[in-house]
Amino acid sequence: MSHRHSNKAYKHKAYKNVVKNTFTTATLLVATLCSPLSMAETPRIISAGSTVTELLFALGADKDVVAVDLTSRHALAGRDIPVVGYHRQLTPEGLLALNPTHLIGSPDMGPDTTLKLLQSGGVTITTLPTGNTLTDFNQRVDTLADLTDTEAKGEAIKTDIAQKVTKLKEAAPAHKPKVMFMMISDGRPLTVAGDETTVNTVIELAGGVNPAAATTTSYKPLSSEAIVEMQPDYILISQRTLDQLNGIEGVLAQQPLLAATPAVQNGNIVPIQGAAILGGFGLASLDLATSLNAAFTDTQAVAKTK
Repeated sequence: MSHRHSNKAYKHKAYKNVVKNTFTTATLLVATLCSPLSMAETPRIISAGSTVTELLFALGADKDVVAVDLTSRHALAGRDIPVVGYHRQLTPEGLLALNPTHLIGSPDMGPDTTLKLLQSGGVTITTLPTGNTLTDFNQRVDTLADLTDTEAKGEAIKTDIAQKVTKLKEAAPAHKPKVMFMMISDGRPLTVAGDETTVNTVIELAGGVNPAAATTTSYKPLSSEAIVEMQPDYILISQRTLDQLNGIEGVLAQQPLLAATPAVQNGNIVPIQGAAILGGFGLASLDLATSLNAAFTDTQAVAKTK
């Protein structure tokens, strides 16, 4: 693959730290098929993944972003940037028409045929790991800051996040509520999030405990009877699911046994934006943890006054 060198401020740097996760060491650092953004005279980045897009914008690299995927729409905030489709179903024709120099996303982006065609067309493909911890988040910040020559901003972001996490820990509710995230759809088993998921990290940061994490890893089917036995105080459901099922009434129509949980009995079915728990822990994930923490502490404060 050939590239045009330039003297633009995007300079070639050695990658910093090797990430240890479920990927190989090389992949976890960053699976980049070429060199950083220094190789392009004018970087033209396609961001395929909401977590990646959020960080690029936070780093001030949005001026170089020429398109984002569907999961990134919430991050646009009025920016006039095209949306090119779902990150798992990218089409080469539409992407190449934008004359991109880089495609940056998670291991979920694809298909492989599209990535290979883009690579053969001179596009640098950068794959970031989708870890669910704060350490993974900081490593993604470092990688993107290196690629876009925004290290100072990256350090500021990490400092800000660390301060917010500290405040969350200080504001932890006296009693840890039991919180579960569920996926409900027609014709499919009810699915819950267990350990090693972004939403589990969110729940823990918010001061809650996920009862499914003790026995479940990733996303697994679980019977409504088993959920009732766990007696969750809060049930998190994506706003999209609630809309599709016409609200809580629709949820209970499909899963009537959930009415026996404290979450339903106390009106604690909480809609969340799916982007906050997709693609690894990100800025939206921390925002969700903060809002949940406020809900948990407010509820317990009200309970004390009764």
